[in-house]
Amino acid sequence: MQQTAYLPERLFPSLTLDWRRTPLPSLLPWMLAGFAGIFVLALALMWRIWSTDALRSIGMYFPLISVALVLRAWRAMGWEARGTWWGLLPLLYALVLGRSGGNAVQALVFAPGMAVPLLPLGLTVFAFGSGVLLLLGGTRVWRRCLFPLALLLLVNPVPTAFAAIDIPLQYASARVAQAFALAIGVHPDVNQLRLMFAPNFGMFIAPGCNGIRGAVTLGYLALIVGYLYRFSLRFRALLVVGAVALGYVFNLLRLCVLVLFYRLALAFPWLQAHGEGADYLIGGALFLLAVALFAVLIRWKRRAGPAQIDAGAGAARAEGAPPAPMKKRAVLWKGTAVLLLALLSAVPNLRDLLRRARGGAGESPLAAALLPQELGNYHRRRAWQEEDTLGQALYRWAAYTDSAGNEIDVGLWLGPGVHYPIGCHLARGDRPAWQRMEKLAAANRGSATFDLDFYAEEGKPILEAATVCDAGGCNQSVVMPRSGNFVFAGMGLGDLFLRPTSSPLPVVVRVRSGGAASQEQMLARLRDFVAGMNTADLVRFAKEKP
Repeated sequence: MQQTAYLPERLFPSLTLDWRRTPLPSLLPWMLAGFAGIFVLALALMWRIWSTDALRSIGMYFPLISVALVLRAWRAMGWEARGTWWGLLPLLYALVLGRSGGNAVQALVFAPGMAVPLLPLGLTVFAFGSGVLLLLGGTRVWRRCLFPLALLLLVNPVPTAFAAIDIPLQYASARVAQAFALAIGVHPDVNQLRLMFAPNFGMFIAPGCNGIRGAVTLGYLALIVGYLYRFSLRFRALLVVGAVALGYVFNLLRLCVLVLFYRLALAFPWLQAHGEGADYLIGGALFLLAVALFAVLIRWKRRAGPAQIDAGAGAARAEGAPPAPMKKRAVLWKGTAVLLLALLSAVPNLRDLLRRARGGAGESPLAAALLPQELGNYHRRRAWQEEDTLGQALYRWAAYTDSAGNEIDVGLWLGPGVHYPIGCHLARGDRPAWQRMEKLAAANRGSATFDLDFYAEEGKPILEAATVCDAGGCNQSVVMPRSGNFVFAGMGLGDLFLRPTSSPLPVVVRVRSGGAASQEQMLARLRDFVAGMNTADLVRFAKEKP
């Protein structure tokens, strides 16, 4: 009777081929450089999200899982090395799009109150991994490893659209817990999503604790297991849907068990101090039970159709049995290209990570000097700073007024990557009444190309000018068709392609109406204000940005 492979064998299929007779020794240093570049790129693009969002933190595991499955599939092909120079294209894409926090170029499709990025961060990591495999392994290896590579798209595992169902799920969870409490004779006082059983004792359905995290984790686990065991697409889809549903059902069961615990704790007050530990214990036990149910289901499926599974595994070994002929000189040149591009990507990303670890650039004396007390005909009235939830500087603002009392605000983006204000406006449903690009004269014979956006808010029209200062100057380009719901924002083409490792400094100037001022009057004030700005200092700060 033919036996099927267990999970360890699925992860590392045995090969009779001696690795010393394969291209692996020649590929190994370049593979290490390429995969290290994947990890650094993913860390630089996603660390801010992973470290502040518990729901999306599971995305940090996908680069590790992806590389492990790529090595598994590549090994099954005898470490085939038929690289193609077409791999340079996705690597260059990742190099350009991955700089400065992955936001150097933004393409958005928007609707009232919503904006969807067309170039997500996961696509940049996927492009880098694809380029490495194409250059070193070739198109056959890339096709064989397409599923493991696609896992790199999930470094941000939960799309922003999930926020629309987060609150309803919290509400539903609280209602279920309340109904169960009433059924067992407990009458909680419901205040929004909080269930109070005593004045200082109760439970709260917090964001991320409403079943999403467990459902997403089980869903992705089912997706990977379906790939490892080569289940049919239909069964994989059913497995994923069932895993997500099971995650939500078990979360509701967790809440009901917690209600029982709280009911018991009312009778035995010494248990009330252990409520949080009980929550973790109950949740962990139910998650392990869900995993056990999946193991039973997979074991049943394996026994039901071993021929199909073994045939797939045999095909993998047969495909990997004859090692592909290798040209050592070609591997050397292509591996060198992988190494150079990995270094070009990793150096600025590591520098950005170190800057964030030190607390950002907000404490630099040069950053404060960019907003002087006097700027042309304007006097600084006040200054403030916007920070994120970790206390790191995002924007440093200053408000300037002229002799007539007209106010103009200028902000320097000190956060990670590049920030385009028009994207935030569109996400809130604020489409500019008119938008255009204009090159404005600055102090000391300087100049800067600004994106000008006029927002006709009720009673408070605003003219906003944005640019990005870099080693090549201050430039920004925005393309937004008048009749479409699409916008493209980026730095100057020269800055994107000729200076891919420089650190940009986004600048925004905001002119308020100040009464009955017309658009032309606001534009004249903007030109007068920018004429007093020293763009050379902005460029120098971008060059010296730690």
